[in-house]
Amino acid sequence: MTFSYVGPGITDKDTVRFLLGDVRAAEAQLSDEEIQYAITVWMPLYNTLPWVASTLADTIAARYAREASYSADGVSVSLGPVGDQYRALAASLREQHRSLLVGTTPDVGGMSPGEQTPDDIAAFAFGTGMHDDIEAGQQDWGGKTPNAENPYYVAELQPGQ
Repeated sequence: MTFSYVGPGITDKDTVRFLLGDVRAAEAQLSDEEIQYAITVWMPLYNTLPWVASTLADTIAARYAREASYSADGVSVSLGPVGDQYRALAASLREQHRSLLVGTTPDVGGMSPGEQTPDDIAAFAFGTGMHDDIEAGQQDWGGKTPNAENPYYVAELQPGQ
C-alpha cells in the first residue's frame, strides 16, 4: 500500500485525495493504487473527479460500517458515525459533480451545437409511412432545403394558378 500526495491539481490522484481530505500519510484511508483504480473505472463514465471521490467516500463508509463500538474503563469508541460522515461527504461530492455539469455543452451523441450537415448527405427521414398521405405532398426533400435542382421541389403556387 503506497501513499503519495503533493497537492490538488498536480495529478488526478492528488485532487481526489484533496476532495476526500485524505492528505496525511499517517491517517491514510486509501492507497494510491485504490484511487488509481477508481479513476480508471469512473472517469470514462462520469468525467469529473468529484464523482470519483464520491465513490471512494462510499467505499470508506463501507469499511467503517463493519466496525463495532467499544467501551472499556469509562472510555468508549464508536466508529459508526465516521461512516455516516463519509456517506454525507459522498453526497456532497455528488452535488459538486452536478454543479460542474451546469452550463456545459449538451451531449447529443457526437454532434456539436451549431454543427451543420455536410452538403453530400441527404436529410434524414424520420418516420415510417411518411409518404402515405398523397395530399400532404412530399415529406422528404432529400437535401437541406427545397430548391429548383431538387427533383422533389414543388414551386410555390401564385394566386390564380
